[in-house]
Amino acid sequence: MYVVIDDYDLVATDRSNPLMPLREFLPHARDLGLHLLVARRSGDAARAMFEPFLARLRDAGCMTLMMSGGLDDGVVIGSVRQSPMPPGRGTLITRQGNAQLVQVAWSPPP
Repeated sequence: MYVVIDDYDLVATDRSNPLMPLREFLPHARDLGLHLLVARRSGDAARAMFEPFLARLRDAGCMTLMMSGGLDDGVVIGSVRQSPMPPGRGTLITRQGNAQLVQVAWSPPP
């Protein structure tokens, strides 16, 4: 099962988060075949990582692809800071905490 969440910061509000029922299954995601792809804007990403659902993902050691972001947001995952990057470039942070610069497919808008 794949669950794709785009604009997580708009989906999960201070009042409600429709994904909270999935939270209890996150530690068992591999056994269940549960795959989550969560995207959110980069602003306030460091603070957002303490939100209960994202914190559970972080604690589970999920891989993270951190794309371009501002330097002022500080450390987001492990010891990795956001930085401005060209389109399609990002830092892949593995479960072990290793960070690697990657380039993903990108095509300019028409």
